[in-house]
This record gives sequence, structure tokens and C-alpha cells, in this order.
Amino acid sequence: MGCCEKKKSNDDNLLGDNYDKTQNYSITEDSTIKVKSQEDYTKMENVEKKLSYDDFEPLKLLGTGSFGRVLLVRKKNNNKLYAMKILLKSYLKKKHQEEHTKTERNLMVSINCPFVMNIKYAFQDEIQLYLVTEFMQGGDIFFHLHEKGKFKRERAKFYIIEILIAIEFLHKNNMVYRDLKPENILMDKEGHIKITDFGLSKILDDMNDKVFTLCGTPQYIAPEVIYKKGYDKGIDWWSLGCILYEFLTGSLPFYIPRGGKISTKTFETPVKFPKNMHKDDIDLISKLLAVNPKQRLGYGPNDAEDIKAHPYFKDVDWNKYLKKEITPPFIPKLKNDQDLRYFDKAFTDEAVNSTKTVVPRSRVQSDYYGFTYIANSVQKELGNFEPGNDKEIDEDEKEDQEDKDDKKDNKANKEEEKEKEKEKEKEEEELIIEQK
Repeated sequence: MGCCEKKKSNDDNLLGDNYDKTQNYSITEDSTIKVKSQEDYTKMENVEKKLSYDDFEPLKLLGTGSFGRVLLVRKKNNNKLYAMKILLKSYLKKKHQEEHTKTERNLMVSINCPFVMNIKYAFQDEIQLYLVTEFMQGGDIFFHLHEKGKFKRERAKFYIIEILIAIEFLHKNNMVYRDLKPENILMDKEGHIKITDFGLSKILDDMNDKVFTLCGTPQYIAPEVIYKKGYDKGIDWWSLGCILYEFLTGSLPFYIPRGGKISTKTFETPVKFPKNMHKDDIDLISKLLAVNPKQRLGYGPNDAEDIKAHPYFKDVDWNKYLKKEITPPFIPKLKNDQDLRYFDKAFTDEAVNSTKTVVPRSRVQSDYYGFTYIANSVQKELGNFEPGNDKEIDEDEKEDQEDKDDKKDNKANKEEEKEKEKEKEKEEEELIIEQK
């Protein structure tokens, strides 16, 4: 599976029978997923005039994290529900997370796959950043796993297949995910999944490149990350092995002490499997959890293809899964579009506080130049906006940034002049002393 270019034609039939105008991706006859380029989307930076927090009605708190919170919101002009992730700029700066946040926004704009979360809107004000995505009403897989204890083999396999397709898609586009875990796997109201939260993801110039940053969630982190000798896309397949084991047993393959501290000794103990576990499950997990990354299933240029060839997947019709033609083993039981039974009540029972902030446009951009984004599929909701205005808006934003840079340069020049004056005064004092 890989990426393909969209054929240039006014005849939709030339795109194949599987092309769907309503989706943000297309599936071609050879079962490949097409990534929509950023040219297929419309960017907007004139936040105050076109889009702001006031365009949404906050309904419920869905969750909180270390850098912000997620709300269920309703778009006022069309009554559609979305999930809005709100991030506090000051906290991001304090924790040095600005670049990670920009990476997440850029990835969610540029990638579109049936099993990867994409973004609908992104905007900002002086205090906060806003990322608006589709509302995944089924909650996250962690909620369901915690509720059931463990999954039956059929259900676990269904999720693993869709996750594998998502990770393969990212790898094909030179992305290493780096934070695969049940909390980052969301379920829609039909029972299909999407992976989300790309704050730790990394785009590589070459998928053979190595990364050295120590990051990830301890329970799912690969040994080579801890060894600090560099790692590659193989860390995602390690995490997949951890998740499959957890799906089937309800526990983690390796003991992680309280506090999440891990070391090289963590992986020395062999993984223990239940006696009644299927042999194909055991073999796949064992090969995904090979401590030596070069011996791990999925290592090398074949990547996901080697994993898909494993006997565990022998009866899988990948094309049908890609088209979502396989009925999920579990479909959320929902009464209405605001039924939040699959979300933690500790969050949903809390009051939703207003996050409204109004600031001048000149102060909006700050360190997040180019952050604002509106998907082409929803740009019509904003009124009479023409894509041709992009250039004009970008030029305005560019001027804002240039003004900011000029101020910095002026400040630097003044400081330099002060230093020169001090040096001159010092030289004059020394000269006076010598004359005396």
C-alpha cells in the first residue's frame, strides 16, 4: 500500500469506482490511499473576520491533558458537532512544546487516511491555540478495554488491522508516530477507529534516518529508545505488539514500576503468554516485540508488508478493510448525537468554562505563524470566501511577521549602540588615567 497522485480529469470515473467525493482521501483500484496535498485545502489567517471561538458553542468537557483540554462543541452556523482541543500557549512555551504543537497541526493538515484523524479547523488567539476535529463519539479504546478487561480475539484483530493500515500510511509518508497507545486510538459511532494526537510524531527526510529524541509513553516505548543509540520507524511496530498483547490479556507484556521508570533491564524478562492463547497471536507478538530492532518483524524497506504476510492475517481482505466494508465487531450503542456514555464522567460532569478571548489581529500570530487552517470540505460554511484570497491574507500575515522582526532588529541595534557607548566611555576613562 502506498500513495498515488490524483489523476487530472473532470471525469470522476477516471479516478476509479472507489473514489468518494465526500471523503478526504481516495482509494484507487490497486487499493492504495491517496494523500490530499495542502493544495486541496484552503488556509485562512484572518481569524477575527472569518473564524473564532465565538463561532462555536461549548457543550461538554471530553477530557484534559498536560497541555490543554478537549471540548465537545457545536458549530453555530450548521449545528454540526466537533471536538475542540484547546492548548494554552504559555504552558506550551514553559514546557518547550511549541515545535511539537506545530508538528501536530501540520501533520493533521497534510495527512488524510480512513484510520487517521484529520483536522477541520485550526485557529488561535493571543492566549490559546484551537484544533477542531471530527467528534469520535465512541470514545477511546482505553475506555473500552478498561470496561471489558480484555477483548475477544475477533475484536482485537479488527482493531489491530485498522491500526496497522494507519501506521503503514504514516510510514509511507515518512512519518514516525512514536506514541501508539490505547488512549490515542479513538472510535467513531460506527465502530471504526482512528489514531490521533501527533504531538510526538516526527517527519523524516529519509525513512532510513535515525532519531535520538527520548520520548513516548513508558508502557509502549521500544528498547532502542532507552538505549539512546538511535531508532527508526520500527518503534511503532514494537508499540503495536504491546497493544495486541494488552488487547488479548488485559495486561502489559513488560512490568513497568510505579512512576513509569524503565531501564534496559525492563526488557530482559521474557514475555509470558497465557496457555490458551492462539499460536499465531503468540508468534506475531513475539516477533513484534523482538528487542533487537533488526530482528523485529517490519524492519527494513518492506515495513508493514512483512507484517501483513504473517499467518495471523492470512484470512484478511485488506482491500475490504481499507474501504470499511467489514462490519466492526462492536458498534457503540448511542441514543443521540450527544450521548457521551463512552467518555469518563469525571470529565463530562464538569462545567464547561468559557475560553473566549478577543485580541487585535496584529497580536495573534506570535510564534505560531501560519497556524490557522480551514479544510476545503468545510470552507463554504464561512460565507463568501474565495480561495484566491489566500495570497492576500498570507501577505498580510507576512507583513505582521516582518514588523515583528523589524522591532527585534531595532531592539538589537539599540542594545548594540549602548554597548559601543559603554566601551567608548571606558576607553576615555582609561585614557584619562594614562594621562594622569
